[in-house]
Amino acid sequence: MEMQEKINLAKRNIRQAIEDYGAHSWQTAVLKDIDARFVDRLAEDNTYAKDELRSLFRKSPVWDEALDALVINGTRTHNPNYDVVYQLGDALLKPAREKADFEEREKLGRVMQFFIGSQEDKASGIAAIQELAPYAYAPNKKPSRVFKALCQALGIADESARSEFQRLYAQFADELSAKKIDFKLYVSLNPAHFLTMSNPKEDRRGDTMTSCHSFNSTEYQYNCGCSGYARDSYTFIVFTVADPNVPETLNNRKTTRQIFAYKPYNGLLLQSRLYNTSGGTRGAQEESVLYRDLVQREISSLEDAPNLWKTFGYWGNERFTIHAGTGFGGYYDWEYKEFDAKLSIREDCKDSCQTFCIGTYGLCVCCGKEISYKLYCQECCPDEDQECDDCEENCSELFRVYGEDGDERYVCSSCRDDNYSRCAECGYYHYYGHVREAGNGKAVCNRCLEEHYALCSCCGQYFPKSGMREEGNADGSRRYLCVSCQQAESSVEAVA
Repeated sequence: MEMQEKINLAKRNIRQAIEDYGAHSWQTAVLKDIDARFVDRLAEDNTYAKDELRSLFRKSPVWDEALDALVINGTRTHNPNYDVVYQLGDALLKPAREKADFEEREKLGRVMQFFIGSQEDKASGIAAIQELAPYAYAPNKKPSRVFKALCQALGIADESARSEFQRLYAQFADELSAKKIDFKLYVSLNPAHFLTMSNPKEDRRGDTMTSCHSFNSTEYQYNCGCSGYARDSYTFIVFTVADPNVPETLNNRKTTRQIFAYKPYNGLLLQSRLYNTSGGTRGAQEESVLYRDLVQREISSLEDAPNLWKTFGYWGNERFTIHAGTGFGGYYDWEYKEFDAKLSIREDCKDSCQTFCIGTYGLCVCCGKEISYKLYCQECCPDEDQECDDCEENCSELFRVYGEDGDERYVCSSCRDDNYSRCAECGYYHYYGHVREAGNGKAVCNRCLEEHYALCSCCGQYFPKSGMREEGNADGSRRYLCVSCQQAESSVEAVA
């Protein structure tokens, strides 16, 4: 599809979404203010910004060009085929069998009963695994990880990138954990779906899954993040709807939704907070795991890479910080511990993946001008309250900062520059008294110091933990040494 044709399709999708969004709500003032300038710019910006992701997704047999989305359902997934599981497991264990004695071969022959056998057979398989690799099995351990630990103990696990072992093991783990789903999961780049990521407020059918991103409300300042996500390069929205057979529900009756972010061929996947009709996060962990698994399988398949990912909590990780792009005014829900955002690294990219920014400026619904706060620019809605939280003067643009109490504040550029300092690690502005110069010369906020830095026990300065030597003291406490102090200590020991 030519770029202009795609832009025109995006315009039609946006207009349809606006119509659907207000179809059952009396709160339509914002929707009536939406101008062609907003629609035209959003459609064009989205089409160009997400072109790299779209080119990747288009390779999928479940890509829907009209929806600008992958539609994953039961025709794309299946329950485990245990004949395939056995064939792959047998092939992976072949090198161990070739060098085993008679007794070990007998045990290897029983191993696969744990993965494909009846409950009675599983006990025999577990016993064989425990005899061959005492630490491989644990009652609640994923079967694929039990098999991996067994191969490692047997010395047959070639874990170098794209090895034959990795290729076969990825297929084995994939098949073993396969699950047929009875719903449609939309994995979308469509700007219309970003605008309607949260359902409309004051819906006559009853509000479901409304939030500070509901696009027909001016109650909160965050909903310009809807167009901000739609205009960046790496985010996509994953959601389910009340009734896939009724097209309008894609725009006004979502039942779950999450923002994911991925840079093609980079191997680093961010999964943000899951929202559902109960408010999200609590009680939604199973759905979150399933959605992540389906997205990982799809991306791995499209990039012709083994579907092997290591997943860990975003909050508190010391390697990656996902910054919001310049001007992004949405809610940074991936940052909060209680929302349980996840990062996944694919095995073949574990040493090369890099972090990236997500979100960017939103657009004024009237004139299409870039904004980072609410839905209107000052010129289009001069009565809109845009008062600086510090000086209490009205201004055309506000910036999010973190105040003396750690609270979010929106201030003018003058107050931002006078009272706040930008952290070199997280990129956000914090009250100047909460930012200090670390030993590497960077200005770092207290939160980043606590999460990613440590105090050198020798020189008394903060440095990134990744470059420090950690030691244990006799009293059980930890001691850190920076690179310079390590070198100085080594020099003293050499002289002695």
